[in-house]
Amino acid sequence: MNKFERTKADKDGLDVWPALLKAAEEGWDTLDDADIMRLKWYGLYAHNTKDGHFMLRVKVTNGILTNDQARALAAMAQELGRDFIDCTTRQCVQVHWVKLADVPELFERLAAVGLTTSGACGDITRNIVGSTLAGLDADELVDGAATAEAIHEYFLDNHLYSNLPRKFKISIAGSPRGAARGYINCLSLFGAIHEDGTRGYNIHVGGGLSSAPRFARDIDLFVSPEETAEVVAAITGIYRDSEENRKQRGKARIKFLVDRLGTDGLRAQVVEQLGWDPRRAAQNMPTPDQGDHVGITEQRDGNVAVGLCVPVGRMSGAQFGELAELAARYGNGEVRLTHQQNALIPHVLKANLDALLAEPLVQQFTPEPQLFARAMQSCTGKEFCGLAKVHTKERAREIAQFLDSEVSPNGHGADLRIHFAGCSSSCAQQQIADIGIEGVLKKVDGEFIEAMDIRIGGRLHPEPHFGDVVVRKIPHWDLNATLVRIFDLYEERHTAGETFRDFTLRTEPAWWTEQLAPVGAAEGIDDDAESDED
Repeated sequence: MNKFERTKADKDGLDVWPALLKAAEEGWDTLDDADIMRLKWYGLYAHNTKDGHFMLRVKVTNGILTNDQARALAAMAQELGRDFIDCTTRQCVQVHWVKLADVPELFERLAAVGLTTSGACGDITRNIVGSTLAGLDADELVDGAATAEAIHEYFLDNHLYSNLPRKFKISIAGSPRGAARGYINCLSLFGAIHEDGTRGYNIHVGGGLSSAPRFARDIDLFVSPEETAEVVAAITGIYRDSEENRKQRGKARIKFLVDRLGTDGLRAQVVEQLGWDPRRAAQNMPTPDQGDHVGITEQRDGNVAVGLCVPVGRMSGAQFGELAELAARYGNGEVRLTHQQNALIPHVLKANLDALLAEPLVQQFTPEPQLFARAMQSCTGKEFCGLAKVHTKERAREIAQFLDSEVSPNGHGADLRIHFAGCSSSCAQQQIADIGIEGVLKKVDGEFIEAMDIRIGGRLHPEPHFGDVVVRKIPHWDLNATLVRIFDLYEERHTAGETFRDFTLRTEPAWWTEQLAPVGAAEGIDDDAESDED
């Protein structure tokens, strides 16, 4: 049994609550290392500076916030989090610079508006993500928001599922548009219509990124919305009870269970666990797209949703509060968060659209952003995260601004994606980006400097593919030039009407490596040197 499993066997992560309250009153040095790890079950991560400050992650089921909830988060960030909020790729909100002494008050304020951090981190079912326009999309097959809420409520504070081998991520997409990146989740529900006319979900299992990426696999199983919670619980229970997954932390995710059992083997275990045989997968399942919901989208009721581009997902608390104010003034008060770190105001009357678009905040977080500002996605990075090798947030913002000034859009594709990750843990999902940037360390003149690996060709459709690493350990000072070179090559070689993604479909990784090799050569660089990451 590894140390993490021993820690969880000694005390469940959800049972750290009394120690957390004690630390809030007496100081965080009252916590031992095991309890500091368990704080993740309540959404708390210590900053990498180890100075007593924490990041607090708040779950937002399906990314949907009421107006009261949005205002509460804005006020918390302003008053207790140095006035900034990060929107995440799992439709959550992260507040930094939190002190443990303030945690009881924060939790009381969250509970008062129906929000929670329980299960936001740790080896437990995480925030349920879903289509941003759930319940509103004209193309929707089933309302995934209702399903997400039912599953969230079932697992919330449920000790039956609070000690899993690793984290467990669930995606629900009732609509094919902007379908919550289901292929890279542990368990994914894709909207489908069964041959008998029932609207529900096909189930895929075993997606995930990091150092051993997998796409979720079809286990030939269809469920109605009413059956979903029971079947999801059965799959989660099979994963929980898999002792093989607990032997090695690096092979603990459910994707490795699917590797071992195969899809037929897993389905057989699900049927055995349930005691009844669900229907086979529906043939009518639209192919999910990778849309980001930025822009103006007509809802099925005739109103519109206005998707705003939030560069690298970061806003001030004051801006978040203003967003809530605009949502109340022009919509029904809801604020929705996307899986690409953006924000959306739904239920806007068309008659009010021009007035909303003229608002200063909407001019800043525009629904018509430049290509690379829209494309960029980033993790927290070295600013706060102890795993990150490089700084990401501001660097990513600068890269997007640089590319928008240096590269003229010419058929690149409106859904071009550039993801910048601080390490190999894949919080920025660099493997599924058209261009994925991953922070590493490189030895130059005997010292380690920030550097980056670059992947090209990641996508979730039309055929899912993880990006290939085409160049390694580019010194940070050569990154911008390398990215410009990539787009110059596209500009020189692509055919009429061929997007960047289509171009990468027909170009081999070796070609990119050959073309990019001269960029980044610098005296004193030891390409064979090992870094902490190696």
